[in-house]
Amino acid sequence: MIEKLRKQIEHSYYWDARVKALDCNYFGDEVKLVFEDNGTDITYLFEECYKINIEHAMDYPKDIPSKEFDIAQIPYFIQDVEVNEILSGDKQYLEFKINIYPIEMYIVCKHFNICYAEN
Repeated sequence: MIEKLRKQIEHSYYWDARVKALDCNYFGDEVKLVFEDNGTDITYLFEECYKINIEHAMDYPKDIPSKEFDIAQIPYFIQDVEVNEILSGDKQYLEFKINIYPIEMYIVCKHFNICYAEN
């Protein structure tokens, strides 16, 4: 199953894609990462999350509040997505490490989906 998931992620062509949104909802149970690729919005949807860690590089300036960015000003681009399976007792989880320099994300969840929508 993990190899199939890795192939799906590779086929989403995330490399150097501009991130349009990063949302954490429902008390951390769901995370949405939205990026664009040739007129298509691609959403990574992480569900039943147990760990979410989002770190922004301290030395990267935040001269403009993020909520004021227009699309061309967003400085976040996906560089790498790594996924692994981890076991805790008899339960399986998905572990994601995502580089969106200057942000590093770490997510442990039960479910992951990729959604495509024309903009």
